[in-house]
Amino acid sequence: MRLRSSAFLWLCALRYVSALEESEAGVVDWHKELVGVPLTDSTKALPAFIRSDPSSPAKKTGMAVATKSNVLAVLNPGSTGNVVWRRQFDQSEGRILQYKTHRDALVSISGPGGSRVRLFEAFTGSLLWEHQLHSPSLGRLLEPANLGVDVTFWHELSDIDAYVLTNGNSVSRLEGKSGNTVWNWSTDNISTLLSRVVLSSTSIHAIGLTKTESYTLTITTLDRQTGRLVSQTQIPSQITRGMRDVFVLNTRDTNAPAVVWFEKHTGTLHSVVLDSQVLSPEIAATKIRFVKVHDVQLDKQGLFVAETNDELPYVFGIYSTGLKQEWDFDDSAISKSETPSLFSGSLDREGNPYIARVFWSLSTGMAHIHTYAAHGSEGKGISTGATFPYDTVEHGVILHCAIDAFMPHGYSIQHRMLLTTSTGAVQLWQLHDLQWTRDEALTDIKVAALVDLPEHKIAEEIASSEHRGFLERLIFHIVATQNLPQYIAQFSKRFATGSYTLTPSSSSSLERDPFGFRKVLVVATGYGTLLGVDTAQGTVVWRKIIGVSSTGPADVFPFKMFVTKSALEGPDPEVVLVAEKKLRGRKTKTSVVFHFRALTGRWVSGSASGIEVSETEVAEAFVLPGQSNVVGIVSADGKAHVYPNSRPSIDGASQLYFTRAIGSELRGFTLDSRLSNPAVETWKKAFTTPATFPDTAASRVEVIHRPVSPVASYGKVLGDRTTLYKYLNPNVAAVLAPDCAVRVVDLVSGSIVFDSGALPAPCVAPKVAFVENWLVYAHEVGGNSTDKGTKIVSVELYEGAGKDDKTNSVESSSFSEKSIKVHAIQQSFLFPYPIVALGTTSTKFGISSKGLLCGLRLFYSHRSATDA
Repeated sequence: MRLRSSAFLWLCALRYVSALEESEAGVVDWHKELVGVPLTDSTKALPAFIRSDPSSPAKKTGMAVATKSNVLAVLNPGSTGNVVWRRQFDQSEGRILQYKTHRDALVSISGPGGSRVRLFEAFTGSLLWEHQLHSPSLGRLLEPANLGVDVTFWHELSDIDAYVLTNGNSVSRLEGKSGNTVWNWSTDNISTLLSRVVLSSTSIHAIGLTKTESYTLTITTLDRQTGRLVSQTQIPSQITRGMRDVFVLNTRDTNAPAVVWFEKHTGTLHSVVLDSQVLSPEIAATKIRFVKVHDVQLDKQGLFVAETNDELPYVFGIYSTGLKQEWDFDDSAISKSETPSLFSGSLDREGNPYIARVFWSLSTGMAHIHTYAAHGSEGKGISTGATFPYDTVEHGVILHCAIDAFMPHGYSIQHRMLLTTSTGAVQLWQLHDLQWTRDEALTDIKVAALVDLPEHKIAEEIASSEHRGFLERLIFHIVATQNLPQYIAQFSKRFATGSYTLTPSSSSSLERDPFGFRKVLVVATGYGTLLGVDTAQGTVVWRKIIGVSSTGPADVFPFKMFVTKSALEGPDPEVVLVAEKKLRGRKTKTSVVFHFRALTGRWVSGSASGIEVSETEVAEAFVLPGQSNVVGIVSADGKAHVYPNSRPSIDGASQLYFTRAIGSELRGFTLDSRLSNPAVETWKKAFTTPATFPDTAASRVEVIHRPVSPVASYGKVLGDRTTLYKYLNPNVAAVLAPDCAVRVVDLVSGSIVFDSGALPAPCVAPKVAFVENWLVYAHEVGGNSTDKGTKIVSVELYEGAGKDDKTNSVESSSFSEKSIKVHAIQQSFLFPYPIVALGTTSTKFGISSKGLLCGLRLFYSHRSATDA
């Protein structure tokens, strides 16, 4: 009878059991495909619109970008700006130096001195071939890195080979179909640095500079078929800024190769056409004196821009007879209310050139674009102007503008722009309308915090009841009792069926869902920005600029971030960011804090410039024990500061301890409870790099703290009814040393609780996860080892010397002998794939068993693995 009852209850329970369907397994809620912030410091790798071969039946358009994350990618200019394809270049190979499109192909040069050349299909990313021209160790380390690197193609199908300049002294012809070397020529003249190559019908010309009292323009001519040296000519010049003032173009009338250079001290433009044995330099026939020239990537069309002292831009073209002024933007004279102009060029599908000038006007509060078309107005040229509402408050300064333009008729220019901003954002504008924004600064997150969202009803009640009196509140609660039957019905349904009404992820308001999965991810990036990301969809809901950034790093360096007010304390959670700030004219950094609301980014106190708490750098930052809304900051001079600026005592503690990792040393410090005296160093441990390790090994220490989470079980009961008590000393952390050993160190006393031992040289720092008493680390095993792959070591730390040996590690002093009485249980496993990150699962009350999360670098997956 009892068996029948049990079976009946089990069958009834099946009604309320839910499981994950096979179709839902492995489904990703959202995935943000990032490529990195585009490079804007080199004309050889600027973002650009690219088009398919004009002879191709499929008319395709994309946006090619080479980024600071060493990624080469093509974006879709459609409604979302999604990634068509992207290729991550290994960091050990070196950065991307140049890319160039030719018909339906895209060639890239990367590595020291341009050691590696790759050819891709431009709109699929398929690698056609790859060729190493020289060993990376033989690459010349030039500044800028892309100096001495160039690639060009012949415009006719009779020759599809690539002509590549590398190392500033070597020219190679590579087969277009295979990448094999047809011929190679190099020079041993170390005083000459070649930087550009251009083709003529029978020759290839390499242009560079020879350093004398000033720069001498050097033109080396080689035979295209054999690579034989034909001639070498040196033209005296007064070039002072190197190859920035030298352009290699084709003449607009005869398509012959030509060189144009700018001599700053005289403000004059010079040119020479490379179409004869005797080269005759010419000076531009104009009385205008220039101060700056701009490459607009219209080499084949023979156009560039020169600016005068009042920044009035002129468009010049090169002809077989010399330089000729094509246009001047006289309708856009510069005033003090306008920012310096950006110039870029593009071609339409018919091959007609366009030049755009973009600037920001303080008087109008908008960005302006003036577009010039040389073929407009029946060949006389035409220029049109427009404005667009670019938001400098959210996105900072425009660093680069790539343009895509066409003329629907002879007197109108339509355009779209791809903007790269100082905050790391990439935007597409169609005329004056913003199409989409990609926040590529998310590829450089320095610190981050997950913030719980408030419940919608609670937030409304708090907001509406702040100014109510007692009688009003009493009436409100009496009226609210009419919803009691509905609440009881909904609660009964949830209890019986487990069915919840989920808040739609598309909701514009930020509010908690029934399970608390939806949160706001607050991040501080290396581009001086704060971003709030809705974890329901991955969308950026707010942006704030806290640091100035142009082509270099921002002047604000995030250190740590703390949630000082949670959703349980009110409808507007608050976050404090501790950072370092570099001030102009000062060599040292200051310590600043930024206090803002997590859901909107609005400042609670202070402003975008932050609140200065110390005139020196940050040494450590922490939340004061017992006061979750007070942040303590220890500056480099050892002085302690608090924010908000009050002087509270540390509840329940006579002293406060913290550590600093300085180079290969780990140092411990103490502060008194009133934070009135400077920090005192109490211990120091040096972790030296073994002599067997290479010189390139990183000599630094990394401290990995355990996450603060509830502990439901303090021990493990074994089969013989003995107990192993978890080692839960709150003062310990995992420490990674230069010898790749993983150690557990008591940060108060400096005692080493556990030591894994050094890994064989050379080694890569292991990936580590540490929670409660469970330490997991993973490292690659290779070389002469019999087992190759990734070794995962699981370590469980328990109190005392064995079973039933309880030392009460949670409450014991770190200076007592029993605090370091620990025994470890270790297990190791061999994994076939590289692991890039480790993590552990967590639950609200810590009741469920912990699970290990492994971030893998997989380039394919077996069906058997996905079905398992």
